[in-house]
Amino acid sequence: MSSHIVRMAGVVWIAASLSTTGGYVAAESPSPDFPSVEKLPAACLAAKANFRPLTQKDVQSAKVELIEAAGRLDKKLKSDGKNGENWRKYLLWEKFQGQLKSDEASDLDVLGSVYKRYAADHEGLALVWFLDVKEAIGRYRFLAASVESPKLKAAYDRMLDGLAEQLESYRSKPTAEVAVAIGRAVGQLQDARQAPELVAAVLHHFARPNLFADVSSELIAAAMSEDVDETAPVEDVILGTRIRGTGHTTGNVTAKLVPDELRGVVDITFLGITKTDNVGTNGPVRIYSNGVTRLGVCKRIWINAEGFSSFPSVAKAITDSEITDIHGGRMAERIAWNRAGQQQYRVQQIASEHAQQRVNRRVDDETAELLDRANDAFVKKFRQPLVERNLFPKRFDFSTTTEQLKLVGLQADRYQLAAPSEPVTELIEHHDIALRVHQSTINNLAADAVAGRTVRDETFRSVLIALLGKLPKELKETEDQTPWAITFAARQPVTVAFADGGFTVTVRGRRYYRGDESYPGMNVTAVYKFAEADGGFKAIRQGELQIFPPGFVPGSGKKLSAREVTIRTLLKRRFGKIFDEEFLIEQIELPERWSKVGKLQPVQLVGQHAWLTVAWRRVAQ
Repeated sequence: MSSHIVRMAGVVWIAASLSTTGGYVAAESPSPDFPSVEKLPAACLAAKANFRPLTQKDVQSAKVELIEAAGRLDKKLKSDGKNGENWRKYLLWEKFQGQLKSDEASDLDVLGSVYKRYAADHEGLALVWFLDVKEAIGRYRFLAASVESPKLKAAYDRMLDGLAEQLESYRSKPTAEVAVAIGRAVGQLQDARQAPELVAAVLHHFARPNLFADVSSELIAAAMSEDVDETAPVEDVILGTRIRGTGHTTGNVTAKLVPDELRGVVDITFLGITKTDNVGTNGPVRIYSNGVTRLGVCKRIWINAEGFSSFPSVAKAITDSEITDIHGGRMAERIAWNRAGQQQYRVQQIASEHAQQRVNRRVDDETAELLDRANDAFVKKFRQPLVERNLFPKRFDFSTTTEQLKLVGLQADRYQLAAPSEPVTELIEHHDIALRVHQSTINNLAADAVAGRTVRDETFRSVLIALLGKLPKELKETEDQTPWAITFAARQPVTVAFADGGFTVTVRGRRYYRGDESYPGMNVTAVYKFAEADGGFKAIRQGELQIFPPGFVPGSGKKLSAREVTIRTLLKRRFGKIFDEEFLIEQIELPERWSKVGKLQPVQLVGQHAWLTVAWRRVAQ
């Protein structure tokens, strides 16, 4: 029976969470009085009067942050053995440590040479331990060079003038390009310890959650619900009597979401009856009996950004038993019948307690195993790889109502904006799964993951296999076995824009490589429109791929060089496999044990106002 209860532990993405009392509401804190979006440009200009000269205290604070980041990296390198020692040599570790340990002002030229090592295009430098040190060095060098600088105030004023213009432009036409400029300006203000009220106001309006998902309680209940019918041996000892027999358990498992604003919560409950046919042995006496135990057990499980957890199961059992016969000699039988009558209530009470203990132990043991597997999938395959590369969302909050398990995410670092508003498109009614993604989610993630980095063909393929379990057929090896690589642009390496009932995706390559050959940069753009199709929707590419050098204006009269023509032809063939002329968004089926809920039909697909909205509904069985 408990094996059915713990099935829910396998639902990594549609799981529930548990609070100690069932769910509680976080206390609301008052919102600061931010200026409106219309007044933000004026607030930028007004912030000029709030310039704060930097002091040695600011520099010392940045140095403490740098020392802490270096300490975390030092522990990582020690754990990596010989490889860690090689990294120390490359990173000029002794010179670097000399600067950190000195009571004198650090040599900015030495730190600059160290910074270049961290900023190089090497695969391992994308890990969070290296990134943290790199960013901390950059902040420290900036503050140390800017203390008492007569030019800082003028630079501060120019930045606010530019930010005011960008905010005005973004309010009327919120493009990804302007969002990048605003995000960098806000990040630089934070680095310079300037205009905290203005920074908070801009982030309040333009760095809102950019990922929303929900799963219906009906879908979770359908996946978790199970009829139980199993037979198992019974062994027990009650008041000195050893009992052996067979138990037949019937009942059903149900799942119910529990409201909680801080995590996702679900109660998995089993209600059933176990009928037993037993023989008890005590000395020469054999006691034959039948029993009926009414069982109820609840297991509360929850999920948050850290993974899955649970409380011990809570069971209640009530046993009624009837002695049908006693064997063992006339005198012994008479005594046994007499004692049985006197002890019947106590025997039933002990049997109930033992039943509760058994079912609690069994459910907890089996749940622990499945929760370990669920956490392995969630933490090791999803959370940990992103955390190690500083790509895990800034917010990844689960919650539950009686109707839905919800997820709210915010993908943005200190130099990026997120969503300027909540999704505009209303979700279709009676959906089972819904996903709403703002284009900044993808753009920010891509920028942090690949901006300025060289990604080789084999690396790209291995990542896809790790994520999808196999390589998409469009990307399988062709007759052309020559290795490929792309060095992505330092700004906006991959961008997506959701608008006009579809989307536009652009890949910006600063340099391309094919075998030993190197080719100049090209931007590759594909435009798609959504349309209805049998069994779902489809995305139809609008025209040919647009492949041009950065800044190139078609029809301007400027001609491509011979090498640009060559790489343009190669990229058309290469990216044509990725950006196909048409692809379907079809029914999906949950894997393994969750296939019982049936297929999920896409019932809504909208690309509008910078948001992608997708919803699925279970197909009637």
